Amino acid sequence: MTDEISYLRQDGGGYTAYGTPFAGELAKPGENIRAPLAALYLLRQGGANKVEPVGAAEAVRPLLESILFFAHDSELVGRVFESACELVNRVPVSRLTFFPDPRVWELIH
Repeated sequence: MTDEISYLRQDGGGYTAYGTPFAGELAKPGENIRAPLAALYLLRQGGANKVEPVGAAEAVRPLLESILFFAHDSELVGRVFESACELVNRVPVSRLTFFPDPRVWELIH
């Protein structure tokens, strides 16, 4: 699980998540590792730890907001949109509201 920059790639019938060399808030570069993507969690801090399923239509907007994409080519924009829609239709998405303490890990499968 990460809230840093990850690279996702379609891999057969699923997706694989890859670490990237970009440093996040901890100023520590990511690791060169990969793992099958089992689920996406939309992270939000709150007063209690809970996981709520999110439908594809609701999930695509926050996913698009977190994609690093700088091209202005309308064809490429369309392809990114289609890829995001396909991802949220194939991978379970949930909203993880959490209080920042170790108990949150009990919710992650």
